[in-house]
Amino acid sequence: MKTLQKALQGAAVVAAVVASASVAKADLTLQGAVGLPLNPTAQIPEQGAVRVQGNYTELGSSSKLYGLYAAGRVADNIEVNGGIEKLDVSGGYKRSGVAFGGKYLFTRESDPAGVRLAAGAGYSRAQLNNTYGYVVASKYFGAIANGRVPITGHLGLRYDRFDYGLFGAGRSNKLSVYAGAEVPVTRNGNLAVVGELQSKVVKFSGASAPYSLSVRYRPQNQGFSASVGLMRRGILSNDSRVFAQLGYTFGGSVAESEGAVATTATPSPSDTTTTTSSTTTATP
Repeated sequence: MKTLQKALQGAAVVAAVVASASVAKADLTLQGAVGLPLNPTAQIPEQGAVRVQGNYTELGSSSKLYGLYAAGRVADNIEVNGGIEKLDVSGGYKRSGVAFGGKYLFTRESDPAGVRLAAGAGYSRAQLNNTYGYVVASKYFGAIANGRVPITGHLGLRYDRFDYGLFGAGRSNKLSVYAGAEVPVTRNGNLAVVGELQSKVVKFSGASAPYSLSVRYRPQNQGFSASVGLMRRGILSNDSRVFAQLGYTFGGSVAESEGAVATTATPSPSDTTTTTSSTTTATP
């Protein structure tokens, strides 16, 4: 009986951890979509939750980007996001405006391949009238056992168009490929290292490949998270500069399922987790 009870608890923990991958306990990108610091992932906000986040990004030694963004969920598979942002370049160039986007989630971990697949698009006025579209896949790597959070990997294809007219360089249209990973440092994932690498996003010679590397703190059972690290955006400078993110998820279930002792697993089409004292109900 004890063996059966432990097996059921283990299965429920796995279900709870898998369910949590889809919801916006993840941070937002520097343009407002759920994802890595630079690029979106195949994750969407939890039903009934709104993620609000402030970003500070140094795009180069003489340019800074400030932004305040929010992302929410519509129906079962759709994310909508948007925000306001300001680009400040030394020498007097300043540009502010809105950013907005959307994402559609096609598959979940319950599919045979265990891969989440999403596609989306967005626009950012301050970031050089950037219009972009993407498809991305996300997947767990490694065993999910005893509540330990596994590594999550992401692979995407993206199109970007930038308008450099104010700098006398015309427009840039380019496809790029990106890959990233979220690697837990602690067992429950409260502390994680997040990294990503992308091929060049602008067509001009001399441009460098974007990347980001950061440390993320996301305390269990809270909607708060913060990240700090280095980033090379690759659109105005080839420098690696500091960026910081600070956000909070309002509504939904802010409780983290990673590491919870689960006793009940109930399958349904949604992607939510609810924790009450020591009992966790997971709906993958």
